[in-house]
Amino acid sequence: MTEYIDLSEFKKNNSFYDELNLLISIKSFDLQAIRNRYLTTKDKKSKRTGSFVRREVTEGGVAGIQIKNGKIVNQEIFLKVPEPRGIDIKNNVLAVSSENRVYVIHENGTEVIQDPWFSFIHTIDIRGSKVLISSSGYDVIFEYDFLTNKKTFEWFAWENGFNHGLDPETGEKLYLTRNIEESAQYKAEGKKHILITDPKNQTLPTSQRAAFINSVVYDPNDKNKVIATFFHEGSVFSIDIKSGKSTKLLDGLKSPHGGKRRNNEYVATSTTGGSFVTGNLNNNKHYKFQNIEGKSELLLDFEWIQNSVISGSLVVSIDSNRNCFVIFDTEKKLIDLVPFDDNFAIQDLVFGSLSSNQKENLKNIKE
Repeated sequence: MTEYIDLSEFKKNNSFYDELNLLISIKSFDLQAIRNRYLTTKDKKSKRTGSFVRREVTEGGVAGIQIKNGKIVNQEIFLKVPEPRGIDIKNNVLAVSSENRVYVIHENGTEVIQDPWFSFIHTIDIRGSKVLISSSGYDVIFEYDFLTNKKTFEWFAWENGFNHGLDPETGEKLYLTRNIEESAQYKAEGKKHILITDPKNQTLPTSQRAAFINSVVYDPNDKNKVIATFFHEGSVFSIDIKSGKSTKLLDGLKSPHGGKRRNNEYVATSTTGGSFVTGNLNNNKHYKFQNIEGKSELLLDFEWIQNSVISGSLVVSIDSNRNCFVIFDTEKKLIDLVPFDDNFAIQDLVFGSLSSNQKENLKNIKE
């Protein structure tokens, strides 16, 4: 059973939440170019959202924002690097990603984590001395111990049941592999495929990826599982670390981001579906953004709710088409829209603020 809740019917108010301190990742300072690129994919036969030619990496930033009484009262950019998307802070440990690196700032210094299969890193999640990484460019999940800089876990979608993307021009299956023998088998069977053996120099545009795992977090209720969001599948999955088995938790989403567990239910942002979703496969609620004011007529019915964070019944969502944070309370049925810079393509956000030492360490990072 699915319940649809129209957020435009919530009462507008800017005093139902306390002062908010947010850390944000800005993947680009040219939001308009990103909008134009996604809109052009609508006519492709694959119907997959995302670029169909691998684009150049652009500069982005990591910033802190303070919201009070419905306005951004303080904003500071701490770091500029190629397309930072992932960001997390826990127990005085800060982690941020660039396109193909992860920086972990902790009490003993700054660790730089690199792997040949890191590409278009989307999220990072800290647990103890471990950091969980979604390498979206190659449909891979990694875990590294940042104190030893050693890999402790990896999960390739291509080798766990999600082994093909789509040709954006024809809509045909396009198999993906890093195995030479498997590539030879695909060739013998006449299956169109891409063999990736040099991940540092080969690339996959968004629309050709298989699962396009754009977020992964630890399951707070089960230390042996992680929760991953599959953009192209429109689903959120639980993945068993030991067996590699995946189990669907939420389905029917459109270009989703940020799947995670909240108590005994799951949440995710259905990005082009224009909704924040809570629940499970059988019972869920969709908090709909479509009728909220403030979107340009040029975007018509196109929604892009990039991601959301939650604290109790309070939700803060990034609305990239209305250029604002949408803050709402699911219990009080109150809502506020807080505009941000029109040029910011904000990718992710977490609750938190930085110490002076963390700010200084961020500013000292050099690519």
